[in-house]
Amino acid sequence: MMEKQKVRVAFRADASFAIGTGHVMRCLTLADALREQGAEIRFICREHDGHLCALIEEQGFDLHRLEAPGERREPAVDEPAHAAWVGVNCQQDADETLSALDDFRPDWLVIDHYGLDARWENRLRDHVGKIMVIDDLADRMHDCDVLLDQNLVAGQHARYGSWTPEACVLLLGPAYALLQPVYARLRKQAVPREGAVRRVLVFFGGVDKDGLTLKAVEAFLMLDRPEVTADIVLSASSPFYGKVAARLAGHSRLRLHDRVPSLAPLMLEADLAIGAGGATSWERLCLGLPSLVVTVAENQRPIAEELASGGFVDWLGHSDSVDVQAIADALGTLISTGLDAAWSRKCLEVVDGLGVDRVSSILMANRDMPLVIRPAELGDETLLLEWANDPATRRNAFNLKPISADDYRNWFRARLQDTASCVFYIAETELGFPVGQIRFDQKEPSWEISYSIGPAYRGRGLGRKMLATAIERALQDLGNVQLLGQVKPDNLASQGIFDSLGFSLQSHAADRYVYERRFNT
Repeated sequence: MMEKQKVRVAFRADASFAIGTGHVMRCLTLADALREQGAEIRFICREHDGHLCALIEEQGFDLHRLEAPGERREPAVDEPAHAAWVGVNCQQDADETLSALDDFRPDWLVIDHYGLDARWENRLRDHVGKIMVIDDLADRMHDCDVLLDQNLVAGQHARYGSWTPEACVLLLGPAYALLQPVYARLRKQAVPREGAVRRVLVFFGGVDKDGLTLKAVEAFLMLDRPEVTADIVLSASSPFYGKVAARLAGHSRLRLHDRVPSLAPLMLEADLAIGAGGATSWERLCLGLPSLVVTVAENQRPIAEELASGGFVDWLGHSDSVDVQAIADALGTLISTGLDAAWSRKCLEVVDGLGVDRVSSILMANRDMPLVIRPAELGDETLLLEWANDPATRRNAFNLKPISADDYRNWFRARLQDTASCVFYIAETELGFPVGQIRFDQKEPSWEISYSIGPAYRGRGLGRKMLATAIERALQDLGNVQLLGQVKPDNLASQGIFDSLGFSLQSHAADRYVYERRFNT
């Protein structure tokens, strides 16, 4: 028997004093999850000042280093706003990346870099299977199959409409936040914070080029509240590390930590956090940790504004306008008044910590993956409406018009209640992530099949597997039945699936083909 070929995934991401560490760190989290599922991984990173190449290699990943850039270059007018972060021009970076992939040929290329856009991606297009972009900005064109933006931003579903291809799958919101698995595990232990503030976590990123950690330390010393302890996390490579360490000398209640494997244990123990508005926001929310936030990059402003308007964080402002006194005032107020448990409970509702599992299941999806069939539930309504209005689904439907939320709600709930003439299933991965829907409606003397694959799982050969598994479940629930399926003449994929499952073409008209098969259990 031939050994199954492994899925290969390449990551193009950089870290530096200007870029920060977050891009590489979230890619490492995703890469680790993919490796656990058997994928082969390769990182491609440029050796900027402040790079994380050694950390990537320490974690056992194959790494191809791109040479450090020379003098700083200013981006051309038509380049992305952050093109300077690449260090070289787009064409050179693409060519060097191609060379790094020459012996790898990835099934997926994951790009997490604000300085790269559709021109770079198009150069790599014919040399990789599929492309996924991780973005937060919505400020440039992309040529990708999947785009992930884990942030909660007002109007997020419209942000990428003009920046991505029509067929691009958008994975939007904190459900896809790439958190280390430890967050999902510890979330079960997270207790809503209420009452006295006894322990505070301070973390403004691995680099903290704005010196906000030092400001927070000065605020603690100014308040002089001996009943409050603090864990202060700052990389020794930060330009402010020495000053912070010096100010903390002799203050045992304020503990300084160099880079830690995970912030999760410190977050679980803390009553309050003080930090930046980046990816750490989703880690804090996952563990229900109230936080005082200072934004340190322009793209963090709309995210912090949305979180603050929803009551999830207390946004103190941007780094250039927040001084020691502002931090001391906000911290002192919470120490004096205590925490309302409603704040922490609200945080816990936003992020479940399973985003990395959701994303890795999408990247690893293939025709051999096991599927689980379960009955549809009321809680599936929002997702199923989203699937139903997906452009590809509407093109394959006999009614091309988009479906309103009210019409779908009435129809869906009627279908769930009519168990005598409708059997409605959801197909899921083994971890419980929905892949598609299958419905059997009684049309005497047959039961008519309707099904669709979720956009993120299309093109992986899952259609036949899903329908076969659902039919097997339906036969258990219905007994001996005759099944039929109606397919548009141009829907060759569904025609092939019905043919492969032993259905016979019973009739064909200008607008539809009808397939039937009698099943005897």
